[in-house]
Amino acid sequence: MMFRLLLFALLLQSAHSQLHHVQGINHPGAGGPDIGSIGIARGLGGDGLGMESDHSDGLVDPDGRKIIAPLKKHTQRREEQLKEENEKIRQILEASKKLTETRSSPLSTWLWTLFGCSLLISCGIVPAFILPANASEYFHSTEGKSKLNLLLSFAVGSLLGDVFLHLLPETFAAPDADMVQIGLYTIAGLVSCLIVEKVVANTEDSQHQVCAVMNLIGNLIDNFTHGLAIGAAYQMGVKSGLLVTFAILLHEIPHEVSDFAILLRADYNRGDAIKAQLLTATGGVLGACSALFMHTDALASSGVSWILPFTAGGFINIALVQILPELMEETRPRQNTLQALLIIAGVCTMGALNTLLH
Repeated sequence: MMFRLLLFALLLQSAHSQLHHVQGINHPGAGGPDIGSIGIARGLGGDGLGMESDHSDGLVDPDGRKIIAPLKKHTQRREEQLKEENEKIRQILEASKKLTETRSSPLSTWLWTLFGCSLLISCGIVPAFILPANASEYFHSTEGKSKLNLLLSFAVGSLLGDVFLHLLPETFAAPDADMVQIGLYTIAGLVSCLIVEKVVANTEDSQHQVCAVMNLIGNLIDNFTHGLAIGAAYQMGVKSGLLVTFAILLHEIPHEVSDFAILLRADYNRGDAIKAQLLTATGGVLGACSALFMHTDALASSGVSWILPFTAGGFINIALVQILPELMEETRPRQNTLQALLIIAGVCTMGALNTLLH
């Protein structure tokens, strides 16, 4: 009986020591993990906070317990949502851009553009109505030749002003302007005119004819770029289109006077000069229609890189190589003074118009 009581006391003491050991592990001051804290942490990881259990989303305290940082995961999710929203906005903008580029211009835009082109055409034939009826016979006389040389002097000045104060500055101002490329295109325009003159022109009269034809070609290209600008401007609105049309008309009026002087020098009568000017004006209509069909002014911006400097080179050749040497043959002091003044007047006119328009 005593043996059984002793055995029961030993078993009771052993059970009590094991229970005390388990309580020590669960105590917060002990070195082991807190089972309650782990359970709470797991509960937070499974609810709406959506925390992960790895160390990338939280920190571990010195006791080995994880301190979860919920703001980090929330920030990551917010960034993903913003990326998705930006992608949707980009897709919507691309679809809107394609729709804008493919839709046709309204009828009102076409009518306003044609109105601007008609003003450009009328500007080209206005100088014909201020010339005398017998202009071709008059400019063959001694007095008429002196008057024609004065018009040609103004033509030299306006051509040089157009080149160095309008065409080349506009080309250099383009966002993607390449200085070397612009120089090469300008030289190409100058040399092309020289080659044509050397191959075709054998006499003084033929040289005058070639000069007139090359000037008409240069005007045709120049009017094409003007038409592009008019068409693109009217797509932006009637007010923008009218402002651009007015600016081009102011720029073209002195230039058209120069064109008529060059045509008269080549023995064009008034009727033939009008027909030639109407022919070059079709370049403006083609440019405007191209801008409306494409529904963009991309052609205008791409044409700046080569059309304008090439045209500038041709105008330099016409002014300095084909017209100015003929004016230098004048020996009368008064006539030389008037020619020099008109050359300066042509440059100043183009400079004043460009300053006013800008």
